[in-house]
Amino acid sequence: FYRRFVVLTPNQADFLVLVTVHTHAIDAAETTPYTNIYSAEPESGKTRLGEVAALLVARPLSTASISPAALARYIDSGVTLILDEMDTVFKKGNRGASENAEMLRGVLDSGWSRGGKYTRMVGQGANMAPHSFQTFGPKILIGIGELPGTLGSRSVGLELKRRKKDEPIEKFRLRKVRPEAEAIRLQLEAWASAHTEELRDAEPSVPEELSDRMADSWEPLLAIADMAGGDWPKRARDAALALSASEAREDDSIGVRLLGDIRTAFGEAHADRLSTTDMLKD
Repeated sequence: FYRRFVVLTPNQADFLVLVTVHTHAIDAAETTPYTNIYSAEPESGKTRLGEVAALLVARPLSTASISPAALARYIDSGVTLILDEMDTVFKKGNRGASENAEMLRGVLDSGWSRGGKYTRMVGQGANMAPHSFQTFGPKILIGIGELPGTLGSRSVGLELKRRKKDEPIEKFRLRKVRPEAEAIRLQLEAWASAHTEELRDAEPSVPEELSDRMADSWEPLLAIADMAGGDWPKRARDAALALSASEAREDDSIGVRLLGDIRTAFGEAHADRLSTTDMLKD
């Protein structure tokens, strides 16, 4: 169903199937892999993929702009968040916008594992009191370019590219496809409901090539694949390796890796000082 409307690799499609089921079986999971749908340029199918996902996931909430307080309240209500235009959320701008982006990042960061909370004072006047909102839940984050730092490390990235002329897809007509999508969604919901207890107790094998965080992220998806049987256990692990194994040795932040490269440059030059221009030559 996904591949009828968006050009995807087999591994990307398999991940989307598993994470879609995962949204219906979220009660069985302790962690949730964020889905980062991104591209280097516009018109690559990102928003369309979000629209298709909204027809299949559990309790979707699609938005392109939201305040931290509203975000926390919606996630607390048990939605699958589909947040578009992520590149504009973290775009450098005025100080107020930057502070808002950091608050949004805090809410999103805290919701990767069960128990994450966003605490704020609520009420009015003398009736104000601290209240914690649960931030754990599935999230689909869409935008141009990869997600920054902490959010990126919590996400499985699906990079989309502009469709070539020899890559045909169907026209997406909501009224036409909604009934078919609804039938699929109900089947996924019924399957997840029937297997939630088993999934909660599952301990699937996880490829060693994955970093600790990615291993935790993929665990609920691998449990679903094992429960589904057939060729799904292999397909799921192939997708995990293809989409996330490259992150296994990239645990250091960009800043830490930059410092390491600078140290190497000084060592190779046998110098105690170098200009930025000299370091950039190589």
